[in-house]
Amino acid sequence: MNGIDRLFRARVSEWLSKTKHTEAELVEGATMVLQCNRNQALYNTIMRRPSRYEDKIAYELRKHLRYLKDDLTLDDVKSIENRILPVIGKAIAETEETTDKAAAALGEIPANSFLPAPALAPEEPFSQTDTIVARGKRTDHDSLPEVIRAIWDKNAERYKKIKQAHETCKTLTAACDRYEYTSAIAELWADYKKDFDTYDHYVLVPVNDEAGTQTSPADQLQLSAEDIKAINAARPYISNNLPKLLDLVKLAKEEGFTKEQQDKLESWREKIQQRVDVLVRCKQVIKDELRTKLIEADITLEIADSDEQGPEHSDDPSAAQ
Repeated sequence: MNGIDRLFRARVSEWLSKTKHTEAELVEGATMVLQCNRNQALYNTIMRRPSRYEDKIAYELRKHLRYLKDDLTLDDVKSIENRILPVIGKAIAETEETTDKAAAALGEIPANSFLPAPALAPEEPFSQTDTIVARGKRTDHDSLPEVIRAIWDKNAERYKKIKQAHETCKTLTAACDRYEYTSAIAELWADYKKDFDTYDHYVLVPVNDEAGTQTSPADQLQLSAEDIKAINAARPYISNNLPKLLDLVKLAKEEGFTKEQQDKLESWREKIQQRVDVLVRCKQVIKDELRTKLIEADITLEIADSDEQGPEHSDDPSAAQ
C-alpha cells in the first residue's frame, strides 16, 4: 500500500473515532465513502442532508476500514473473492452431491461421512483449476494415531463454518460486506487443506522387533503432533528444493565452479539433510526414486544418535517449520 493509501486509512480511522461531526466533517466523511465505493447515487443522497446520514456514513466507513486495515483496496477485495468463492462453491456442490448419492444408495449415513478433498498442495489454497472430490475417511482411519484421527473431526467443523460463511456471502450484494466472510473462509480453508494434507499423507510404519517380524497395528509407531508438523513441512521442502541441489551437484563436476556456487551447494545440502533427518527419525517411508536422488546429492539416509531427540535440537530452527 502506498503512502497516500495509508494516509487515507488514517483519515477514516480518525473520522470514526469521533462520536459527533461538524457539517464540514460530514461532507468529508461522505467524500471518503465515495472514494471507497464509487457510489455516486449514495453520495448525492447523503449530500442533500449530511446531518441526517451521519450514522450511514459511519456504517459505510467501518465496512471499508476492515479491508483498509489489511492494506487492501476494494478492487483487491473483489479479486480475492473472485478467487475464493468459486472454489468453495465447487467444493460444497461436489460434497453435497456425493453425500446425497451415498444416502440414496445406503439409506441414512452418519454426519460428516464425506468432506471435500482438495488436490493441490497446502501452499496453494485456491485455484480455479483445482480438482476437488468429496470422499470419506481413510480405510485405515481407526488404526491411525488419535492426533491424526482428530483431524477429520476438526476439518468437519471447519467445513461447517466455511459453508455457513459461503451462504452468508450469497445474501450480500457488496464486496465490502462480504469481506469479513471471505477472509474468514480463506483462513479456514488454508488450515483445512494443510491438515487434510497431513491426514492424507500420514504413513503407518510397522516397527520391527528383534526377530525382524512386523508388529501388530495396535503397536505401530505413534508420532507426536510436533513430529507430524515437522514431517508435513519437510516433505514439500525436499520436493521443492532437491532439484536446485542436484543442479549444483552437476555443475560442481565442471570447470569454472566458483566458491560462491560451492557455498550455495553446501547450504542447500545442509538444509535438505535436516529435513531428511526428520523423515528418518520419524521412520517415514522414502520411496526408491527419491532415495536415489538423495544419494546422488550426497544426503545421508541415516541419522546420528544425537539427533534422535527431535528437530527442536537442530542448529537450524527452520528444520521443524
